Amino acid sequence: MAKSKAEGDKGRGGELPLVLLPGTLCDERVFAPLLERLGDRPAIVGDIGGTDDMAAVADRILAVAPPRFALLGFSLGGIVALEIAARAPDRVAGLALVDSTARPVPGELHDERRAAARDAAKAGVGRHAGETLWKSYVGAARQDDEALRRLIVAMAEAGGARTLALQTELGLARADSRPRLPAFAGPALVLGGEEDALCTPDMQREMAGLLPDASLVLIPGAGHFALLETPDAVASAVAAWLDRVGGVHAATDHVIQESSVGGSMSESAGKSIKAVDNKGRSAGDDAVLQVERRDFTQLVPDNRPRVQSMKGFDDCYTDIVDYIVRCTHKIWDERDVGLIYTHYTHNCVAYTTLGTMYDRETHIRDTIQRLVEFPDRRGMAQQVIWRGDDVDGFYTSHMTHGLGRHTEFGPMGKPTGRTFCTRTVAECMILENRIYKEWIVRDNMAQLVQLGVDPHAYAETIARKKFETGETVLEISENRRLLGQYPPESEADVSVAHNDGEAELLRWLHHIYNKRMFGKIQEIYAPNCQWHGPLMRELYGVAAVLQQTMRLVALMPDCAFVPQHICSNESEEGGVKYALRWTLDGHHMGYGALGAPTGHKLFVMGVTHFHVKDGKIVDEWVVYDELSMLVQIKLAAMQAAA
Repeated sequence: MAKSKAEGDKGRGGELPLVLLPGTLCDERVFAPLLERLGDRPAIVGDIGGTDDMAAVADRILAVAPPRFALLGFSLGGIVALEIAARAPDRVAGLALVDSTARPVPGELHDERRAAARDAAKAGVGRHAGETLWKSYVGAARQDDEALRRLIVAMAEAGGARTLALQTELGLARADSRPRLPAFAGPALVLGGEEDALCTPDMQREMAGLLPDASLVLIPGAGHFALLETPDAVASAVAAWLDRVGGVHAATDHVIQESSVGGSMSESAGKSIKAVDNKGRSAGDDAVLQVERRDFTQLVPDNRPRVQSMKGFDDCYTDIVDYIVRCTHKIWDERDVGLIYTHYTHNCVAYTTLGTMYDRETHIRDTIQRLVEFPDRRGMAQQVIWRGDDVDGFYTSHMTHGLGRHTEFGPMGKPTGRTFCTRTVAECMILENRIYKEWIVRDNMAQLVQLGVDPHAYAETIARKKFETGETVLEISENRRLLGQYPPESEADVSVAHNDGEAELLRWLHHIYNKRMFGKIQEIYAPNCQWHGPLMRELYGVAAVLQQTMRLVALMPDCAFVPQHICSNESEEGGVKYALRWTLDGHHMGYGALGAPTGHKLFVMGVTHFHVKDGKIVDEWVVYDELSMLVQIKLAAMQAAA
């Protein structure tokens, strides 16, 4: 690499960014001692979890990495680094492999490795790492280091059994990289512990011998976790390698950027960013915020450094959850409605249960009207589940409880003075501080009932206005749940899933809603589960979930359940929380709260948040609007009469 080109590719402070890839069941904590000793060098910690496809992992990291960078991989991260270097040698200025290997896993060992991963999951991945694998992890001198053991166990437990299964498959799928090593001409470092039982010194010598410009460092007394066992020796070798790659210069501003499944590595001006993955996890207190256990003042703190790259976002927002909670409060509670001009695009489309808004001005008028009718309304954030980054855009699912009193004239008529509490979910697509598409599912029926407004009269009024403006109910006889005389599809469409957990949840729901196998509910819900539903119903136990699920399907017995979008975050409370936007398409052919069957077409848009722990659903929050269903029935009746 020519010196002039290296200088042209350097990052802030004249330093080439360093991309770090952790090993199996490791996170940024494995690199903390190294980064501490490297000072203020720009460093990016990548996440290699989320998929078992080696090419996909490599392409994902390359898609968000700087144009040119130094690349260091530990263990499995080194195997991924070899794939990246083979795919984009022009972007990788230097390659460091720490306690890694270029060899593939022999085919006859694949079943054994998978069985070992299953055994680890049964025993608990943390316990397995701290007991079964401990002696192969570290050298003899550190076998009694309980602090080191606790750190390795903590990283394994944070990764979990699902990550272990995916990373096991990722390792098994790797190619033999030895034939590719001679093609990488940049400065290389091959480093390992002399007592590494997993990636042995012979493997290190082999790689160093095949790389054209490699330094080989074998550290006496160190095992597989040389990064943590002998951080001074590792840092010294890495610093010397970085000198060879492009020189190390003191930097006044260092940026540790985000890397994730679909995460961003782009720079955020003037704010320090900690490595955080798309699940919102972090080694310290600087994780992406989670709503459930925090007071409002903790959710919108002052002087908090950014923990995500938020290119184009206002300086006050430190991560995507902060953005959603803070801007919602500013607009609705602080009455700064004009912020919609800077937080929505002019042509933002908002899909609601009672109609669609196609421009920003309609958003503003609707917001002002609701604030006037309910002047003491408060929106209490309950959950924000998200995915994405500031490059491709964020997607958020924001559930709130709205509380207030009906004290002013408005669309609901004469003020009743009654109080209400309703549930709403707003799902937003956001890029550079602006929402450009939104889905709003509000339980309007619950509000009417609590305020004492006649739902049928109110629905009649809305339907009449729609009818007079030419809006019609489209009658589409085939919703594709059944094709002629065939039974429902046996396999769920999981194309909207981003990981195995999301795919499994979609399979469960397909089994229940489309195949009508309601007995599945007994298998997938915890005995002490809670169900939070429309009309603010709060129910407990599997029997209640079963009844409410069948109640909705019975209302539309020919309905087809279609998932529209799903995302998930690991929860601070344990387990994973999922947000699913879905539709039901069918006909009003069953009895229920909407009255006797009319046979009219019905379309339902809903959002459900699930909390899954230990393979069971422990909480379900489901929001859909029975008022919108009633409006459709009345509109269809007007249409038929005309």
